Amino acid sequence: MQRPDFTKDMTFSEFSKFYWYKTELQTICHEHHLPSVGTKAELNNYIKQFLDGKESSKISITRNSKRTGALLANLTPETKLLESGFCFNNEARQFFKDYYGLSQFSFKKAMAVKMREVEINHNTKATIQDLMDVYEHPPICETNKEEQTYQWNNFVKDFMADDESKKYNQPLKVAALLWTDVKHSINNKEYSRELLKRNKSIINRYLKISDHLN
Repeated sequence: MQRPDFTKDMTFSEFSKFYWYKTELQTICHEHHLPSVGTKAELNNYIKQFLDGKESSKISITRNSKRTGALLANLTPETKLLESGFCFNNEARQFFKDYYGLSQFSFKKAMAVKMREVEINHNTKATIQDLMDVYEHPPICETNKEEQTYQWNNFVKDFMADDESKKYNQPLKVAALLWTDVKHSINNKEYSRELLKRNKSIINRYLKISDHLN
């Protein structure tokens, strides 16, 4: 799904479906007269208030002292990955959720690969920022062929289990077209009926004649 341009008419739910760099958040805040300094979580909060209907003139800089204090006492981008007790646990997940202003956070494979690399090389200079870098800019081939095959097989199985698949002459061809949409999006690599609606223009040609007439 292509990310739309930011508009004041979108909902925060729509806004949150896509990834925005911190510099983009700052630009949005600046253009709409919102506070444009702070962490990504704070910038997201200003934008949320704005999209929820609060006037920009009434949105002021707020720093969550309790949360910030907890982060400073525990994890920060400068926290060393080795010899600090850091690991991929709930505390780390909470840190990334707060930092990026997300309601949910999942560790990416690229982050685990980076962590293993740090451990193998005993890189005592590596920090959480290194994990954030690969999270924000993952390698192009982050998912290996075995994983892609597994995801594709599950995708096809779920599609074929849906009665909607029986409406098409070439269901595997339709599944492949839908998979192309999913594979290049930020969404989970899973089948859903929403994909049929979104790709209606390119898959309708494969409908059986009886379903064309309905």
